[in-house]
Amino acid sequence: MKPAAARVALEAMRAVARADGETETETRLIEVAAGLLGVDPAVEPLDLAAIAHAPLDARDARRVVQAAILTALMDGEVDASEVRAVRDIAKALGVDEPRVKNLEQVATGQLKMLWMDLARRSWARNVFVDALKKEGLGGVWKIVGPLLGGATNPALAQRYIALGELPEDTMGHAYFQFVMDGELGFPGEAKGVPESGVWHDCAHVLGGFGIEPDEEIQVVSFIAGFSRQDPFFWLFTITLQFHLGIGVSPYSAPERGLFDPAKVFAAFERGAAMTEDLSEHGWDPWKYFERPLAEVRDELNVPAR
Repeated sequence: MKPAAARVALEAMRAVARADGETETETRLIEVAAGLLGVDPAVEPLDLAAIAHAPLDARDARRVVQAAILTALMDGEVDASEVRAVRDIAKALGVDEPRVKNLEQVATGQLKMLWMDLARRSWARNVFVDALKKEGLGGVWKIVGPLLGGATNPALAQRYIALGELPEDTMGHAYFQFVMDGELGFPGEAKGVPESGVWHDCAHVLGGFGIEPDEEIQVVSFIAGFSRQDPFFWLFTITLQFHLGIGVSPYSAPERGLFDPAKVFAAFERGAAMTEDLSEHGWDPWKYFERPLAEVRDELNVPAR
């Protein structure tokens, strides 16, 4: 983010935080963001007329609005005054950011509408559409079935289980151990992750993240960093899931108050340094399973934790 945009972002974040009274968690978010952006957190009051003419490109303008949205979530609830502040910022910058609408849905308790809107824009939507095109309802069942204890495929499961026979320093063995230690289930097993979701577990392995809720929020921030499609989708949804306690994922129970700005942004920066987007359709973990994990991390440019 360019210096001018960084300054506007901090002004926007502070304006949203003060809309309903700045809290300690909001202050911490702003301070950590200021450190990363190289901006003094003691900013001037936001001038909407001035930012409307600020020299921001479209990408930075969107990031300013996203920073404002994230700030509105930090105190664990969303107030109408925060929604108004975010809307005013988005309007001044001419940014059409769909999560502004989602923020209002959170504030007004329209959680079913929120869930449907997020599902419509999620990474998983493209996976379902692709499966339906290629294999019809049977392809969709391969994704949904494991969640319900069905769609088992012993031969597929055995292929993944066999990764445990690889040398201990390989990525494949590390993946096998991750699944076993977490009692998660392999693709093809009842309650196992569908094969289209193996990349998420590989993100855990490559990034060195566990499966506890405070680690899950970090791995999804890591995913947001390497995602080329819509990074903010991941940050927004994981904040809802593990900071506001709003269930948006069927894989984890919601929790509250787990967004640690320093850890989240550090994970994001590590993901952003990577050379590949694991969430892209077609990313193949089998190209890496037989290779040493350290070598794969080096090739994909995964910074040390």
